[in-house]
Amino acid sequence: MKRLSGRNKGLAIIEFTLVSWLVFLLIFIILALGAYIFSLQMVSEATRKAARLATVCYVADRDNIAGMVVGDIPLIGFTNTNLEVAYLDIDGNEITSGYETDPVFSTIKFVRARATGYGVQLIGDLSFFGTGGYLTAPSFETILPAESLGVVRADSETRNRCP
Repeated sequence: MKRLSGRNKGLAIIEFTLVSWLVFLLIFIILALGAYIFSLQMVSEATRKAARLATVCYVADRDNIAGMVVGDIPLIGFTNTNLEVAYLDIDGNEITSGYETDPVFSTIKFVRARATGYGVQLIGDLSFFGTGGYLTAPSFETILPAESLGVVRADSETRNRCP
C-alpha cells in the first residue's frame, strides 16, 4: 500500500475545499426550496379549509373563520390578515353587505377563500433568491359551492355557529 506524501495530503484538502462549498450550497438550496414548497402547500390548505368552513358555518361568523384556520396552519408569519373569506352570487360577484338577511342571503351561491400577502424568508446564505432571501408566495384561491351556510332548517332560527 502506497502512502501519501505530505504534499499530496495538502492537495486533497484543497480539492475538498473547492468542491465542498458547492455540495453544501446544493444541500442548503434543496432544504430551503423544500421549506418554500411546504409553505405553499400549507397556504393552499388554509384556503381549502377556510372555504370548507365558510360553506357550513353561519355567514355572521365569516370573520372568525380566518382565525380558526390560521391556528391550525404551522406557518410562521401567516396571520388572519393573509386570509379572506367572501360570499359570491351566481355570477361570481362578491356580496359585500346584507348577506345575513333575505333576500341577499338566498343569493349566496359560492364561497371564496383567498390567501394573499404571504412570503417565506429563506436561509440568509441564500439571499440571492428573491429580495434578501424573501420569496413572496403567489395568491391562492379556493371557491366552493355554498351548502347550508349554517342554516340547520329553513323554518328554524337555529344556526351552526363557528367560534
